Amino acid sequence: MAYHRRRLVQLLRLFWVFLLFYGEVGIFYWKVGQCQWPSKEVTTDNEPPVHVALIADPQIVDNYSYGQTGLLLQIVEFFTDIYLRRSYTALQQLRQPAATIFLGDMFDGGREWEDTQWIEEYHRYNSIFRNRHPDTMRVYDMAGNHDIGIGNTIVPHAIERFRHYIGPLNRVLHIGSHQIILLDTLTLEHDDPKVNNSSRALVEWLRDSQHHDLPQSRLLFTHVPMWRPEGTNCGPLRQGEFPYLRNRRGYQFRDQLFENTTQYLLDAIQPDAVFSGDDHDTCTMEHSIPSIGRNVTEYTIGAFGWASGVPIASYGLLTLHSSAANAATDTLSFKLQNCYLPYQLGIYKCYAAAFVLTLLVVALYCRMASRRMSTRHNNSDDGLISHFVQSQLPPPVSVAPSYIKRHAARLGIIRRVICVTKDVVVVALPAYIAFILLFYIV
Repeated sequence: MAYHRRRLVQLLRLFWVFLLFYGEVGIFYWKVGQCQWPSKEVTTDNEPPVHVALIADPQIVDNYSYGQTGLLLQIVEFFTDIYLRRSYTALQQLRQPAATIFLGDMFDGGREWEDTQWIEEYHRYNSIFRNRHPDTMRVYDMAGNHDIGIGNTIVPHAIERFRHYIGPLNRVLHIGSHQIILLDTLTLEHDDPKVNNSSRALVEWLRDSQHHDLPQSRLLFTHVPMWRPEGTNCGPLRQGEFPYLRNRRGYQFRDQLFENTTQYLLDAIQPDAVFSGDDHDTCTMEHSIPSIGRNVTEYTIGAFGWASGVPIASYGLLTLHSSAANAATDTLSFKLQNCYLPYQLGIYKCYAAAFVLTLLVVALYCRMASRRMSTRHNNSDDGLISHFVQSQLPPPVSVAPSYIKRHAARLGIIRRVICVTKDVVVVALPAYIAFILLFYIV
């Protein structure tokens, strides 16, 4: 009996260690490993492609997220943070991008925080999204409406704070013979020229520099997606209830840029593609640029976190090929692959189902063990009775009711179930903690 019990405990321990390793570590590397850098089937490039990871709306949870406080908020923060940490670690280690662009909304209540609290959140953010390969990977952060506000509700101090600690709101990068434009469209829609001057000046400079000695593809990045006609379909990769990107407006948020802003940017910059975030869901659609008679595709990248309102978190892998080679063949010089991260709620559901299954297996084992012990006990009693069959003992005065025996048997089974389960938990729980701590040391 003791041998079978030890064997069951060992098997359940192995099962839980494997399950927890897969759910806390393995599935993140498996999902990231499944999504490869996109590449062209035929290429005439003399230069190697450049790989850029696109991450939208990490939006780390804080007091402004769900109205939670105290211990509950700390629990939610911990489990959402560790998901972001695992995903970003796996992405860096397996895909090793040359650059990573964050498309805004680093924080949830970033624009609301006083400096002391904001700096604490900033250190927390840097701990989650630590650059593990600073020699080979550059990181560029864009501002989102949760970071600095939007339009006429921009928070001036939040802008200055972002510039001081993180960097400029507008950038023009040259990556792999591509002109990467990180445009702050949040201040662009402010009515005060003192606020929108930086963004508007960049747009006008880009308008005046359309012609270059070397052909370069222009890729425009904006936090808020561009305007589109109501009900424009987002394509098959969208997860949410609505197959299109809605155009709502509220306190410090806007689902789309204004229509006139969109046309102004497309006419002035004439990008080869537009990349955006903010919506938390994937969306792909085409804009027309009448002034040059062509269309441009906008790719909205889904949110990187699992508590962002869409079932499955996602990110983008962008491969940049030589612009010169593609200009000669009139093909796109880039390729985007949408990638998906683990379904965190599904992992928790799997744990719950495995726990119930474990209890059922242990209960079944304990019930069978109890029956075997009862059978042996009865057989032993029969032998004693037959041995002393000649004894003339008086009949017992009373016999314990059968339900008392059944109740005692059930209590015995419950005690055994608790005991076996405890023997499994003493190994599974430390393993779970170790798998979590792993991402704080790698």
